[in-house]
Amino acid sequence: MKLGMELVARHPLPLSLGTFFETWIATAAGSARRSLGRDEYHLRIHVDTGARLAATGRTHVCQVDLEAAGLGRNGARPALLTPVDVPDGSPVIWGIRTNRFLDVADLIASAGARLLREGSEPAPFALDDPRVRLECVAPGRYIVDITRLLAD
Repeated sequence: MKLGMELVARHPLPLSLGTFFETWIATAAGSARRSLGRDEYHLRIHVDTGARLAATGRTHVCQVDLEAAGLGRNGARPALLTPVDVPDGSPVIWGIRTNRFLDVADLIASAGARLLREGSEPAPFALDDPRVRLECVAPGRYIVDITRLLAD
């Protein structure tokens, strides 16, 4: 199957110069090839509610405040779907590393997510959704078990 993940703002958020996000998809066999996404913000900007902060499968460097320039909404580019081989019974993990949300409470309060699957509409979910398991493994480093979302 082809999957993508997006981190989105739950409310208007300031992003500082140097803010970054790395996201990827993994199974028990390891990280899915080409799933790594990197989003870097090389200026201070605000993103609105629902705007994409980060996504898997590509690199995005934000160097222009699109809203201030009258060119559109600030936010990261969409995820690129990545082939992910999911053996029966294997967990599917979404990894997040960032310097913007250093504790789990801030991440849950400030960001939500979207699961993208080839042939399906994006499926939004909260990071405290009972179908996912969010674990902070170090400040700014998270693993999100999305296995149950894929079963729905």
